[in-house]
Amino acid sequence: MKALLRQLIKKAGYTVFKTAYVPKQVDVTLDMQRLASDTPIEVIFDVGANVGETVRWFRRAFPEARIIAFEPIQATFSQLQANVGRLPRVTALNVALGAEPGEAVVHLQARARGNSLNPAVNQPTSEGRAEVVQVETVANSARKLGISRIDFLKIDTEGYELQVLAGAKDFLPTTTFIYAEIDFEIAGRHTNFFALYEFLRSYGFNFYGFYEPYHYEDGRLNFANALFVNPRMLRLNVRSASPYPGVQG
Repeated sequence: MKALLRQLIKKAGYTVFKTAYVPKQVDVTLDMQRLASDTPIEVIFDVGANVGETVRWFRRAFPEARIIAFEPIQATFSQLQANVGRLPRVTALNVALGAEPGEAVVHLQARARGNSLNPAVNQPTSEGRAEVVQVETVANSARKLGISRIDFLKIDTEGYELQVLAGAKDFLPTTTFIYAEIDFEIAGRHTNFFALYEFLRSYGFNFYGFYEPYHYEDGRLNFANALFVNPRMLRLNVRSASPYPGVQG
């Protein structure tokens, strides 16, 4: 029966793994659970939460964690609140995060996901719509919420990741995971991987892997999400972490 079921699933175009044997760099939350099997994920900052898809994902993966979701654009924030506002241990804040607190003008793009404080992206459109947003830092936000440690910092800010991290410096030594959108362009709409790598390496982070890669038609990698791990915060040795019993990672 199991063999027949596997054949039917394969014919339908699917491949199924037991959870323990899912390959690395398929599901970032699963890899984090493997790496931090003895280190609970208690606080998650979702920076650039948009309308809450990742909040719901993280809620399922880490049901006991406290999730703080940041979204600065008012219309998008209203959708975020409607989608996740009633989920347990979720707090949604209508602010942007950057290197310094203050105010900033965001030129609203056609797609809500395209809104950013990144100058390469934050350009006037033909419609000319703009919005003044409040800007805070990760560190200030954590302190106001009474949070002393961030276990998982996810950043999707269309190329503004380094500024967000600059406002998180006090918390980086005790952050376990950082998950950010990257590309390999020198100056573009996403953060350059090598610049992010050098910044986080100075705080002791290791690069773990890429997730959800998108490619140009000529085969070049367009952008992806990158996971960085702080080995000092893991009780498990990252170098030996493996989903396969007896196999070194």
